[in-house]
Amino acid sequence: MGLTDFLFEGPGKMSSEDFLLTVRRYFCLALFACIGTSSLMGCGASDAVAPAPMIPEVTVSVPASRELVDYEYFTGRIEPKEKIELRARTSGHLVKLHFQPGTEVQKDDLLVEIDPQPFETDLASATADLAQAEARHTKLQGSLKRIEAARAKGASTEEELQTAIGDAAEAAAAVDVAKAAKKTAEINLGYCQLKAPISGKIGDRMMDEGNLVTGGPSGAFNSTLLTTIVAVDPVTVLFDMDENTLVRLQQAIRDGKLEVPAENSISVELGLPIHQNQYPLKGVVRFINNQVDSRTGTILIKADVPNPKPETGGRVLTAGMFTRIRIPIGKPRSAMLVPEAALGSDQGSRFLFVVNKDKKAVRLNAEVGLLDGDMREIVSVKASGESESRPLQADEQIVVRGIQRVRSGIEVAAKATDQ
Repeated sequence: MGLTDFLFEGPGKMSSEDFLLTVRRYFCLALFACIGTSSLMGCGASDAVAPAPMIPEVTVSVPASRELVDYEYFTGRIEPKEKIELRARTSGHLVKLHFQPGTEVQKDDLLVEIDPQPFETDLASATADLAQAEARHTKLQGSLKRIEAARAKGASTEEELQTAIGDAAEAAAAVDVAKAAKKTAEINLGYCQLKAPISGKIGDRMMDEGNLVTGGPSGAFNSTLLTTIVAVDPVTVLFDMDENTLVRLQQAIRDGKLEVPAENSISVELGLPIHQNQYPLKGVVRFINNQVDSRTGTILIKADVPNPKPETGGRVLTAGMFTRIRIPIGKPRSAMLVPEAALGSDQGSRFLFVVNKDKKAVRLNAEVGLLDGDMREIVSVKASGESESRPLQADEQIVVRGIQRVRSGIEVAAKATDQ
């Protein structure tokens, strides 16, 4: 039976053993045929030429030279330089509020009026008491002069003279008491008008017109709180420096690596989320605490930052905001920088590729420094086999694009980046 007949007609009248033997015979023939075909194909391929490997294209550029400044970075919060609680200084009915909550006010602006009528009456009474005391004093002074003249002529006794002197002195003291009472009445009447003690932004009103407010001596805390005012220009930024940074900077000053900062000359730079990686706001340190907080291991620092009002819109800084802070350390220094995209990472270490004179890529392990925008400072580099690190040279061709296609030692097609 042929193979075609076997495939289309089946085993027919063949026994099971003959059928299995036939299947095995045809399977072996097919296997030998495949092996022979593969051998012939292999022999033909040995004479073919392997295609040349493709040379990867990369973009190169020389490193950029810039002046950089070292910084210490912190996170701080904005607080008002001054905060005032406006409280009632005298008791009475609140008759008028002269401010709009949430707006800015100027120093000495009238903010609150308390019913002045009872205090006007007290002032009128005190004024009358003073006039009465002064009249009595004038009368007794005249009597004293007459008795002194009579005593000089022997027409008056010593007892009468001493009584007149005492009465005149008592009247003079009564005048002083009346003057003090009048002054108190004037002060209490003045407390009926509360003015802004500072310029700043006023908060919400705590009492509405018509309510009875309670005053206290010198604005005691049991007196009624009416509103608050916070200064807006300048503002204060508070931040904490850890003791390790503090000790390191102090040691650098002792070693002569940093200059001793003059008082009120330490500058700070601030940035908000809207500024991304920039720090456009400038300020000056005004206060460094006299001790490290043993609970946090930090020392408190305060800086004043100008917060002028723009021509349109509100001020940039508001009390309570968090902000990024950096303090420049030392003088500007020259540095070599490459694009951050030109750097690779391998188990926590950074590296870059340069193209040598033979148009081959060479991997350099890099010690990196500051990030300036999208450029990264290269402190030093070291190639495989070199014993010591070296500075990055200004004329070295850095692979800035196509780093993922590069391996150390391979030939590359380098193209200069567009300037």
